[in-house]
Amino acid sequence: MALRTVGVIGLGSMGLGMARNILDADIPVKGYDVFPGARTALTEASGQASLTATDAATGVDVLLLMVVNAAQAEDVLFGGWNAAASMTKGATVMLCSTVAPSEARALGERVIGLGLEFLDAPVSGGKVGAEAGTLTLMCSGSEKAFDTAGPILKAISKTVHDL
Repeated sequence: MALRTVGVIGLGSMGLGMARNILDADIPVKGYDVFPGARTALTEASGQASLTATDAATGVDVLLLMVVNAAQAEDVLFGGWNAAASMTKGATVMLCSTVAPSEARALGERVIGLGLEFLDAPVSGGKVGAEAGTLTLMCSGSEKAFDTAGPILKAISKTVHDL
């Protein structure tokens, strides 16, 4: 599947490297981070900086979350930003944060309940792996979520475990 646009929320030490590798794969990226300097860095890498998480989620095929924890993911998707509500039905939320399985399941159920796909995709490899595109991902989700996120998985990782 050719992706039209990917949203990345969380452009910190790992998220920005992941966004750059997605851009290097000729996939357009728009992204958001609470720190203006991170948004500037995305623009300098030829991405599109968004002023809100909701804007970064609007109209994307995949929304990649590289936030600190499940509470931040929930806030982005359903809380103050309510980004999930702005996504096109059938789009995929790709949670790359490491969260407890029960938290991932709960987030996934809520995302799927909105007519979206969900791919739980925690990463290993740190900043170096994110910058080099050699992360290891441990993914769980529907076949459609895997198919949609496939070009992103290829751009950011060396190894993908389908769990």
